Amino acid sequence: MDLTSAWGRLSRSNAANRSCAPPNSRHSSRDEETTYVRAYSFSLVEFATRCFILNEQLAEAYAALVENAQHYLDNPQDIEDRDSFHWHSEMLCRLIEFYGAKGTAAKGRMKPATEARVMEVLWQYARKQSEIAKADVERSRTWHVYESENHHVQNFTTAWHFAKLAKTSPEYRERKYEDGHTAAEHYTAWTKYIKAYCAERAKKGLWIETGSDNYNVIGLKGLYNVYDCADDAALKRRVGSLLDLHWAIWAQEQIDGVRGGGRSRIYQGGGDLGGGLTHARQLAWYYFAIGKRPAFISPLLSAMTSTYRVPPVVIDIACDVAGRGRYEVLQRPLGLAEPGHERPPDYRLRTDNGGILRYSWCAPGFILGTQMFEARPAEDWTHISSQNRWHGVIFAGHDDARIVPQVEAADGRVVMNAQWSVQRKGTLICQKLKTSKSSRAMRVWFSAAGLSNRVEEAGWVFVEAPKAFAAVRVASGGTDWEKSKEKVVGDWLRCRDEWSPVVLEIAPREDFANCAAFRKAIAKLPFSIENGVLTHQSLTGDRFSFPIDQNAPPQINGKPIDYAPPIAFDSPFVLAGWDSGVVTIRKGHRKLVLDFNQP
Repeated sequence: MDLTSAWGRLSRSNAANRSCAPPNSRHSSRDEETTYVRAYSFSLVEFATRCFILNEQLAEAYAALVENAQHYLDNPQDIEDRDSFHWHSEMLCRLIEFYGAKGTAAKGRMKPATEARVMEVLWQYARKQSEIAKADVERSRTWHVYESENHHVQNFTTAWHFAKLAKTSPEYRERKYEDGHTAAEHYTAWTKYIKAYCAERAKKGLWIETGSDNYNVIGLKGLYNVYDCADDAALKRRVGSLLDLHWAIWAQEQIDGVRGGGRSRIYQGGGDLGGGLTHARQLAWYYFAIGKRPAFISPLLSAMTSTYRVPPVVIDIACDVAGRGRYEVLQRPLGLAEPGHERPPDYRLRTDNGGILRYSWCAPGFILGTQMFEARPAEDWTHISSQNRWHGVIFAGHDDARIVPQVEAADGRVVMNAQWSVQRKGTLICQKLKTSKSSRAMRVWFSAAGLSNRVEEAGWVFVEAPKAFAAVRVASGGTDWEKSKEKVVGDWLRCRDEWSPVVLEIAPREDFANCAAFRKAIAKLPFSIENGVLTHQSLTGDRFSFPIDQNAPPQINGKPIDYAPPIAFDSPFVLAGWDSGVVTIRKGHRKLVLDFNQP
């Protein structure tokens, strides 16, 4: 993509609208009250980036960057605010790398006085936030995570990039960080750490904030900087391979840019029910020309200005939904915490047993998926894994078409350790966990978009999608319908018994002559609850045993769920053994092997 023409197609900014005033709203950080200035900084850095790329209004661009830097220098508590500074710091580093005195895109386009001001605010961040002790690899294996997964990556990629800029700067190369080390020492430590970080994600199921299209892209933005600016060829290769893997995993579980499958940290009242473009969907428009053309937003800046390109095999997986056919996706992300380290700011992940088997059943007309795990206490899980876990089905035909079993959050936004589940192919059974936190009723979302001909019959609710039929059964206690109060239009099927299991059966439309034939087949399925166990036989002939008392794992065809099979990724398109570090991405005649063990 020609960046100049791409940026030119976006509306050109002018000096009058280049910034918004710093808001007066305050929020509490872990140490002191700070001003929430993320949007303010985004507006200034977005404007400056446009100006540097288009080589126009440079005086205004200089003023914008100085204004942004001066706010933080005048309000040093905001530099340490995890919700403000490092959300745009990767672009400060990138602009210096491309347009500063040693710029690789347009050397000297940023005047020295502006570069000096930006470097000073980056130094004030890095000298405290970057610690070589946190770059330890042997002890943590990179699974000690600070604040959250995306915050952690934003922090260490900024630490790496500033150190790279500072280690050759006469002004900064001799300065000591608060931990007593120099920029060159920090650069060496973080280079080693990022190499190990990439390999560990490939070995152990990728992200903890699984399938969180917004938070995942927030984490990736600094890694795009490492890819573009690394002097170390092995580091560039590792980061590039991780980007390849991320997009391959995303590609195989999306339809028209809408992601399916089990996910974490999907807040209620928002993207859980549809109704918006995630960061990943917006970025996918540039990579794959699928979905809706996005609005311009700051988290995409580093990717939009990157030399990274998605490999052809991943483009094939993303764009050929019909050609992908029907298939299973299995993945083993980490989620269990070391005792006492389940909450911020110091998460520590267990690596002996991640505890989660992520499963999706994909067809051209729908994707049904969940994360399966034992019914454990909430304290066993890191918050970044157990917060707002999402599962359900998305349908082709409309961005918002979906059915979502969900435990209502007490505050309308966040619930912890909400449900457990079992799935094989088009059958999903789930239940509210007795160990859930901040939870209320069990309910099931039916979107208005993309679903039609709702019929209730013999205890099942039936709906049709353009390429699929769906049936939902609340096992016990009865139900009530409730109109949506969210911006997205739909209905809630509320369970009168909050502990009732919910069963979903989803089938491709072409498997049945019509919806009546589908309803008839569902009505014949054996279904019972005896001695505290729900027994159900699926459309595909699998026999499910689901213990309502939550004291044992569910069984499929007489075998308990194995939450730790010897795979990191397993599908027709992405395959890797657990802890192997070698990932094969393939489709048709195309094949790409990512070897994270290469020195």
